Amino acid sequence: MKALMRLAYMGWWFVRARFMGRRRPLQSVVFVTSGCDATCRHCTLCTRQEKCFKPFDAIAADLDYCYAQGARLLDIEGVYLTEWHDGSHTAADIFSLAREKGFYSVSTMVKAHDYGAWQQMNADADVVWVSVRGIDDCRCLETMTGASLYMVVNADNRGEIAPVMEFVREHEGIRQIAFNMHTPFAGTEEKALSESQRGEVIRSLIDYKRRGYRIMNSVAGLKNMLTLRFKRHCWICNFIYCDGRRSPQCIDDMASGMCEKCGFSMAGEMSAVFAMKPDTILAGLGVRL
Repeated sequence: MKALMRLAYMGWWFVRARFMGRRRPLQSVVFVTSGCDATCRHCTLCTRQEKCFKPFDAIAADLDYCYAQGARLLDIEGVYLTEWHDGSHTAADIFSLAREKGFYSVSTMVKAHDYGAWQQMNADADVVWVSVRGIDDCRCLETMTGASLYMVVNADNRGEIAPVMEFVREHEGIRQIAFNMHTPFAGTEEKALSESQRGEVIRSLIDYKRRGYRIMNSVAGLKNMLTLRFKRHCWICNFIYCDGRRSPQCIDDMASGMCEKCGFSMAGEMSAVFAMKPDTILAGLGVRL
């Protein structure tokens, strides 16, 4: 019964958004730490290097705000998530709080080398993405169970896709893998895929998908990312950063030109949902419900 009620809410949200023009988020991303020690610098976590932990009370207020906006899918993010604490509270308490607030599905992402620490926390997350840069990161995940992989493909690691895909195929404890392309934020342009490289990578992922490899990205969503000529619906997901900034889309500066060079595959997936592509809709429901 609960699943049917949730499905009904999401269906009514879609009807109002698709046919009535209502722009309210269905998903929220709340960052509880900031800063990053990685060198890839492809995401918003890395554009602000200062390290901070958001207080528990502020996180609670963020969750209330997101829920009131209409979001029922929640991502709790932070590179230092396993280190987060506020008094006696640990990160596991954040996920328990999200449950209490009524979010349907709560997800997060951890680095491959933090996965052991994450397992020891016993946090109640529905979806756990483990970030890998290539096959070397995968080798520390032999005991992984019930989680999924996440990989950002750039000019340096595009040759790692094949061995990573075979690792996923052979590892029964991995649910699936999701792919993003590198978004060339300032100072990271050298890691961007060329147009031909991007096409080669995305076509290979479509081929893997059609051959039955466990890839979260839908074919329709990947085709959108192949051309980047699709209507953006990024307001579906709002973002709240560690310093309290609230943004209705994934980047602060919409005039930066990053949307035209977007590597965040979720943008392509959201557009495919609004185009009512069945494979995309089923892929999303499979992850979240």
